[in-house]
Amino acid sequence: MKLSEYARLKSKLDEEIVGINKYNPGNIALLEECIEAMISENKYDKNILLTTLKLYQLNTQLYNESIVKKILLKTMMVFPRNDYALATYLIDCGRTNTNEIKPVLILGEILETCNFTVFWSILKGDYKEEEEHSERLKYMPEIQKIVKSTVGFEDAVRRYVCDVVISCFQNINKNMLAKFLNVPLSKLPQYQKAMGWKENPDNKSLIFIRNHEDNIKCKNIEEKLTFESFRQTMFPDLH
Repeated sequence: MKLSEYARLKSKLDEEIVGINKYNPGNIALLEECIEAMISENKYDKNILLTTLKLYQLNTQLYNESIVKKILLKTMMVFPRNDYALATYLIDCGRTNTNEIKPVLILGEILETCNFTVFWSILKGDYKEEEEHSERLKYMPEIQKIVKSTVGFEDAVRRYVCDVVISCFQNINKNMLAKFLNVPLSKLPQYQKAMGWKENPDNKSLIFIRNHEDNIKCKNIEEKLTFESFRQTMFPDLH
């Protein structure tokens, strides 16, 4: 069976970025090529993304703003994991205010703070300017463009919404959940079935998520719901 381009490049990198050779600047071209394949095939590898940023930090003459932008977007797609925060720490402050990077960071702030309705309103173009967040409106066209051009981004946000809902809600209003997911009410039963959520028998306007009092235990939120399982297994027909 022939390997995909991403699998081929990743296999090669797995041999290259080990030990003292991990931060060899000679690997940058291969890393960038692998990241492009990662994006087009909707794959993910934290090590490849963060290694690339570290190499840019160590070799400033090789810094590639276009790749940095793509790395930030990919790390957002695994929220609520902290990969995005780790990525931002590896970017020098002097490089964060450019026209390429600034809108990406604004998008990251919106999602990091779980402002899902703001995210969807920006995407639909009906966001209303807030005085303390004037840059959101300024960069709205650019944010729309970068989200639409990133394969799987919207589905990744919906997966993130599900993670947040599981962690924060015992019951949630159906209209609120539909707004968070940016789907019509008619689509909610598909999410309920996939996530094991039930309609609240005492209030039909609510969806019962979980009894948190019965589920007080340590958990690793990073392992609870992977993007691949969300996209391929649970919601194969959602767009």
